[in-house]
Formats: sequence, C-alpha cells, structure tokens
Amino acid sequence: IVGNKKLHQCLSSDQSDNSCLCESVCRYYMVTIPAVLEAGAQTKFCASLLEPNETLTMTVTLKSGEKNTTLYEKTSSEEFHESHTNCRNISMVHGFTDVVLFFRKVLIKAYQPMTFIQTDKPIYLPGQTGNGELL
Repeated sequence: IVGNKKLHQCLSSDQSDNSCLCESVCRYYMVTIPAVLEAGAQTKFCASLLEPNETLTMTVTLKSGEKNTTLYEKTSSEEFHESHTNCRNISMVHGFTDVVLFFRKVLIKAYQPMTFIQTDKPIYLPGQTGNGELL
C-alpha cells in the first residue's frame, strides 16, 4: 500500500509451483516460475497480462546479490501470454501511474554429475563378459 492506494493483492496463490495471480488497479498479471532452479540448466517461465487499461511494461529480472539481470521486458496495451526459457526471480509491472513489484525467492541448486552404465543384460553370472555403454 502506498498512501491510501493498494498497488496489488494476491487473488490466488499456489505455493507448490510459486505462481500467483495478482490484481493491480484493474489489471491482472501472472508470472510462473519453478520453486527450485537447476544451476547451469535452462528453465521455462511464463508471463501473462490480462485486461490492461493502459500501456504497461512487464519486466522480469533475475537478482543475485547486488547484480540485476533483465531477462524479459515487454510493453503492451493488449493481453498476452508468453513462455520463455531462462531462469527467473522477480517480476515487475508498471504503467503510467504506478509501479508494482512482486518478489519471489527461488532456490538455485547445483546437482553433482552422475555416471550411468547401461549393459546389454540385466544380470551377469560370474565370469560372463558383456557389452556396456557409458551414458
């Protein structure tokens, strides 16, 4: 709330996938992101803007420490629904009269590489030879 004006309210929220549909001065927007991102891998996020009553700019930014990286920015006066392959953290929608910030923390997890060997048989008897493939 800024002054007497409520900038946004969460209409529905699903903590399992970190999505939230927000209402902002007769505008609706939604940005969905996974709760856990794999380090070094690409991750898809979706951005939607519904019923805009003016030209708006939606900006999705990844914030890590003091560094901000803009991943997506779109200015539109019409509805849109788009999917993008990048890692996301913050969404911001602003119009002529207000700025709405919606922050969502996500975990970026590094997984250790694993080795898997696929063989031509499920079970070998002692002394048997076989073929294996490193995957």
